[in-house]
Amino acid sequence: MYQEYYNLTGKPFQLIPDVNCLFTSRGHLQALSYFNYGLEQGEGFVTVTGEIGAGKTTLIQALLANLEDKNVVVRTMVAANLDSTGVLEMIASVFDLPHEDSSKVVLLKTIEAHFLEYREQGQNVLLVVDEAQTLNADALEELRILSNLEKNGRAVMQVFLVGQAELRTTILSKEFEHLRQRIIASYHLDALTEAETKEYIEFRLNSVGWDNNPSLSKEVYNELYRWSLGIPRRINLLCDRLFVYGYLEEKAKLTKRDIMAVVSDMNKELGGERTNEFLHSVSDTSGLHEVDVVLDGSDINTRLDKIEKKIDTLLAAVLKAKKKKGR
Repeated sequence: MYQEYYNLTGKPFQLIPDVNCLFTSRGHLQALSYFNYGLEQGEGFVTVTGEIGAGKTTLIQALLANLEDKNVVVRTMVAANLDSTGVLEMIASVFDLPHEDSSKVVLLKTIEAHFLEYREQGQNVLLVVDEAQTLNADALEELRILSNLEKNGRAVMQVFLVGQAELRTTILSKEFEHLRQRIIASYHLDALTEAETKEYIEFRLNSVGWDNNPSLSKEVYNELYRWSLGIPRRINLLCDRLFVYGYLEEKAKLTKRDIMAVVSDMNKELGGERTNEFLHSVSDTSGLHEVDVVLDGSDINTRLDKIEKKIDTLLAAVLKAKKKKGR
């Protein structure tokens, strides 16, 4: 749609994580540093948390891309409210081990034997658990037990836990003292700053040949930060809609009025209610129409969260389907 109109070589603001479009903010670079430090240690847990849409999955993809030439056997699993048996079944599944109709004891022994084989071959095992905040206490305990497995004084398995902020809260609770003692590095991925938000948008645009068409006013960047709160996926969602709007209105320059119109449209589409909301009427220069804009960003951000959670669920389903197809 707007790609052709603005002479772009691709879609700059797609929602699906793409390692080729990784914007390395200060926070992302620090998170990658923790990942690499953890790999050098070759044992224990590394935890990285962040808000929905902060870029955690893209970080995982970047990590895996850098491990292609290293002697590490890596598997990624998406946790989906797994219990102790479920997490063992999932681990067996991603390592292509038999797991159907197996008891928990059999699963544990099968996994341990397989990991010991890797160690005998001089290979390290790394398990990356995405959406780890959905694991229950028993599942986390099973991972801790597996991480204790060793051969000739060296750990056989290492675990990276990646999840939303709730994961950090869970691990800090009293019942997870044993797990905390196994965590060698931990990092929380914050949202982008206002300056980084502008850099992120221009980075994405430049990656598809943007030639300042359409041009973006300073106020556009300010509003995009205000409404997205610096969360990359929210930025993508808002920017994509803004560029669609620019295409439909045949605009060569996007202004504050345009982003506010887009926010208003999205608010209405997501079921926004006018009751108890602060509205502002903005007229265009021709006076032909008015746009009602919600000035309180909390309402639309709540709805964006709901969309993002649905997207996360969809992505998890797609990954699961791909794994089944690849067997």
